[in-house]
Amino acid sequence: MLDLKETLNGTRTALLAGAVALAGAFAPQALEATELNLVFLANEDDQEYDAALVFKNFVEARTGGEVSVNIFVGAQLCSSANECFESMRAGVVNMYTATAGGASAIYPPVQGLDIPYAMTSDRVAQLVMQDQEFTNFMRGKILESSNNDILLLAMTQTGGWRNIATRDKPVRTPSDAAGIRFRTIESQLQQQLVRSMGGTPTPIPWLEVYTALQTGVVDGTLNSISDIANMNFQEQLQYLTLDGNAYMASMWFIDNATFQSLTTEQQQVVLDGGALMSTIQFGIQPRKELDAYAKWLAAGNEIIALSDDEMAEFRALAEPIREWYLGNFGDSGSEFLEAFEAAVARAEAQVESDRASAIR
Repeated sequence: MLDLKETLNGTRTALLAGAVALAGAFAPQALEATELNLVFLANEDDQEYDAALVFKNFVEARTGGEVSVNIFVGAQLCSSANECFESMRAGVVNMYTATAGGASAIYPPVQGLDIPYAMTSDRVAQLVMQDQEFTNFMRGKILESSNNDILLLAMTQTGGWRNIATRDKPVRTPSDAAGIRFRTIESQLQQQLVRSMGGTPTPIPWLEVYTALQTGVVDGTLNSISDIANMNFQEQLQYLTLDGNAYMASMWFIDNATFQSLTTEQQQVVLDGGALMSTIQFGIQPRKELDAYAKWLAAGNEIIALSDDEMAEFRALAEPIREWYLGNFGDSGSEFLEAFEAAVARAEAQVESDRASAIR
């Protein structure tokens, strides 16, 4: 027979258990984390991967896990700019990065970033891509052009300067490129540059370029040395002409519906994380180029450094292409080019001011 003490203890335990169960039934449930599916179409050797890792850590830490980031490398969720933007509209992809050629799928005038030889140095290019006035202009235009579906998160670069890389024939003057089939991005400006040299532009998705070079579908490409090395194109190419025909501007996008669903504090964290990604990509690029050039030379390939006179021949191609752009993109092209060239002018003035204050 149980004594009184045991009976009371049992009753107290039962009451406590019931109270806990009742409290659990009415307690507010923890909200599930908002997941961001982040996609880039290169591989883990690309600077986008480093930037994505930093973004993931930054956002998850500063939101206390309320926003989580899933990184998808390559064509796991989409395989081209058009497909990725459609996946963003469908909510399958939440973040994606594209060059001017890719971004032209939602805002065609952005191809003006690919007007050849428009920027003169790495320093000027970085200042332009991180110019807040220009970023605000771009953000508004992309929202408008995408029917409020796509938000520009940050502007950066993905690979530095595009150069002329060929398989069988060295290029020292524009006329040397005549007859060469170049892989190009979707940008009409890059394709116009190839035509102006007498070459044949051939748009091919990024992940198919190696095979296209290997099988002779194309004989060359316009890419940065780091992108060439990341994809092992040095195995199929032989000559690299350092003409710096365009700076590989890049943009990180987020689907606007998801961004607007975040709290104000979470939105601020995501925006700050985007700015951090931009800085990371600018910083990593020069370091990656060291290994990329070493990889190129180890393959027995040649680097062609142009003289001032040779560079002048290439730069002469720029003005007709600029006029072609204005003629084809009308008022929206003029509006974009005015904003872009104003940002370039501000950057050049800033660089010159800095130099003047130090060099006497």
